[in-house]
Amino acid sequence: MLKNCLVLFTVLGASACAMDKEDAKGVVDESAPPAVPTELGKADASSKEIAVNVQSAHPYTNNLDKLFTVPYTNLPSCANQVRVHFKVLRTEAAYDFVTVEPTGAPVQSFDGDKDDTWTAWFGKSGTSVKVRLDSDGSVTRHGFEIDKLEWNGAPVCPAIAYPACGAGKVDVTPAPAVCGCPTARVCAAESTIEITHARAQGRNRTNHAVSGNVASETHPGPSDAPQTTVIGSLDQVRVNALVKRASDLGLLHGPGYDRAIAANTAREELTIKAGTKHVTFVASEGAQDAAVAQLITDFEALFTCGTPTGGLTCGDSFSCDAATAECVETQSCVCPAVYQPVCGESGHTFGNACEAGCANAPVAHTGECGTPGDSCGTIMGLTCLGDNKCRFGASQFTYPFPDAGGRCVDKTYCDAPSDCTGLVHPAVLGAWACNTNACTWAAGVPWKPVAGGSFETAHPYASSTSVWKELSLPAGAQALRLVTASGFALEANYDFLEVWSWVNGAWKQMKRYTGTAGPTATEEFAGRYHYLRFVSDSSVNKAGFRIDAEYR
Repeated sequence: MLKNCLVLFTVLGASACAMDKEDAKGVVDESAPPAVPTELGKADASSKEIAVNVQSAHPYTNNLDKLFTVPYTNLPSCANQVRVHFKVLRTEAAYDFVTVEPTGAPVQSFDGDKDDTWTAWFGKSGTSVKVRLDSDGSVTRHGFEIDKLEWNGAPVCPAIAYPACGAGKVDVTPAPAVCGCPTARVCAAESTIEITHARAQGRNRTNHAVSGNVASETHPGPSDAPQTTVIGSLDQVRVNALVKRASDLGLLHGPGYDRAIAANTAREELTIKAGTKHVTFVASEGAQDAAVAQLITDFEALFTCGTPTGGLTCGDSFSCDAATAECVETQSCVCPAVYQPVCGESGHTFGNACEAGCANAPVAHTGECGTPGDSCGTIMGLTCLGDNKCRFGASQFTYPFPDAGGRCVDKTYCDAPSDCTGLVHPAVLGAWACNTNACTWAAGVPWKPVAGGSFETAHPYASSTSVWKELSLPAGAQALRLVTASGFALEANYDFLEVWSWVNGAWKQMKRYTGTAGPTATEEFAGRYHYLRFVSDSSVNKAGFRIDAEYR
């Protein structure tokens, strides 16, 4: 390796070797930030990945020979192979090395810039793997950050082939544990399947239900008492698939939940029965767990007719209304040509209450649909009235996926200050705030400290070093500023503090400070994702700095 010079027989020879290794005056590390912003860089992780957090110092020191331990604490018992992921790995190439030293397997060595790098697979032995950082006598870099392990392995199971469930049955076998073996099939007859999605607020209760494949809907009758009508049949194959997905996710075999209902929100309930399995999920509307919410969305999608994604066939005395994609009772109805609009619970606007009655459509309120509280989106593409906007989830005002359903809210509704961007505000300095889900213009500049946002050099700092500090601002943050805590002193034009921001899908260097001209409180950097980097050349060391990050 190049790390150590050969020992020569003269003091002059040894000194010359050390000097040959130094960077020339003014040469600094010119690398870009180590990684894309954490949230933006997420991908669908393997189910065999385990999060860990093992890091060197940033920057590491010279003349280092240090062992770090990466524990196998959360690996399952059947894991027999492991590999390590370096989110960041930056050393002085050819001189400073990170080595992974698994028991009973060859050492793996890394140097230079190797961000987002997996080691080769090695056998799992013991309770951890050792990682060594070895540095020479000059030039340091950021070091390494290990963020996850991945494992391979499978249980040793008896060679038993369990027969599939026969016709007229759905497989609701619990998924085996991570290192568990398959068990005998659990089959539920299609005739035992019952799924109900109910929504209630006050005395107003509506629901869709299927028993076997018989579809029904419930809504308030003339005296507010619930009225249930069989409207047709659902595609049995898709009903079975929904039940099996609930089983595979473990939802059908768990305890369900019954959560407190938030004030002024509807109560939402999903019940699934199949064979001996029976589970119920109750929460405020919009507050169901993601997997349950997706089951509800897919179940409701079955209750549309005449569409490629629908699964409803209308029964006798019902026909499919092309405008609403719903089964409506077939009848002859004559209504006056008077426009006094009412909004049906389906989200469809009728010209008057008579037309809604003829369509057998429960009326949600007088006036057109699209006011706050009404349904929007869905497979029917329901829109909100006027300046109202469709809210699909917290701070989600665009379709997260085709056919997603939401609720109309006022244009000033917000979950975070960033939701208020674009609204007209008073012509005074300030920032948007979100108070009780309403956009409010807060005069002044309410800056807040960034959690873990301090960045400090040694005093004095070292030569030939490069270290990065990641700053991810909270959701809704609009800008970053840097406050110099106690002086700023770098070698002018040779040592630098850099500010990088994530702009249009790439990192861009926004500012470079040197000498005694550090950041000022009047400078702002837009966006949520930033990196700070301190970099120094091979000679002359000043007092350095401490920077505190704030956001608004």
